[in-house]
Amino acid sequence: MLDNKILFSIIVTTYNDAKYIDKCLSEIKKQCNDVTELIIVDDGSNDETISICKNKITGIKNVRIIVNEHQGLSNSRNVGITQAAGDYIIFVDGDDWIGNNYISKATEIVKQNKYDVILIDTIKYFEEYNVYRLENFSFKHLDLFPSELTSNLLINNNICGRAWRIIVKKNFLINHKIFFSPNILHEDEEWVTRIFNEYNTIFYAKGIQYFYRKHKNSITSNKTTKNYLDLLYVARQLFDFTRKYNANYEHYTQYVIFRCIRNSFSNYFKFNIAEKRLLKKWYYSNTEVYKYSVNYTLKSRLLYFVFGYKIGMVLYRKLFKIKLDRKDIEVLDIK
Repeated sequence: MLDNKILFSIIVTTYNDAKYIDKCLSEIKKQCNDVTELIIVDDGSNDETISICKNKITGIKNVRIIVNEHQGLSNSRNVGITQAAGDYIIFVDGDDWIGNNYISKATEIVKQNKYDVILIDTIKYFEEYNVYRLENFSFKHLDLFPSELTSNLLINNNICGRAWRIIVKKNFLINHKIFFSPNILHEDEEWVTRIFNEYNTIFYAKGIQYFYRKHKNSITSNKTTKNYLDLLYVARQLFDFTRKYNANYEHYTQYVIFRCIRNSFSNYFKFNIAEKRLLKKWYYSNTEVYKYSVNYTLKSRLLYFVFGYKIGMVLYRKLFKIKLDRKDIEVLDIK
């Protein structure tokens, strides 16, 4: 079944990742074979990233490097999707890496069934402290179909937008026109949520591991006004999606919208006057989205109606932060 065809397209997106890309590509190179292709999409790096990539990919059979002008991660991922020849897409950020036997384990799964989506385990590596933590995820079923996967199961496990958390069938993305919104940050939030709302079959592959590096230079560690405004853009997009289509997991989608708005407005009093005006402008233009999001829980509704859209969300973040933020369930001893 797999002879002479590419099964997995591993899409590595890079931007000034010279410090990390060697580790990323070393782990991939060990696992490349006749049914894999490696596509490196660089977003206009101005350091040594491309030079390191060219040296590192020597000996890989199916490999390409695509260099673009700096347009953001969304564009790089979209280019990877359109250029991929594989049945399945695997996203890897240039500062992260995949675990041992990732490809061999994934191959065994897709030999048995052509699932639309395969969920994998993620391990956070805290570079500053040299600590590894397995993220919380505990599906009871190894084989998940729409009747078994619920909004509450996704919410309780804090499954949020991370493109590398799933292996996804390329034709599924193309047929449903699921691409990343261009020129925004946090594009994963919309992309992953749409996938959960439109797939037919899903499988949880316990033991396939992705290592997510937390460091001071990452996008999530250096948030600017654009981060918060782009989260609000995603909230609007997902709200419109729920109104246009019959979402399979609307409560989960509402949860994602709430998270996006909460993460923006809970920082309201840290912003300067110009930034506050931008958030106010968004609120008055998207009041229905905000009200829809706070209906996610009774507590958020009460805080919103008692304290308003600014103080209410700040208080929610402070009072219920532990319940909303992702919990790690195990510290790992990895050498």
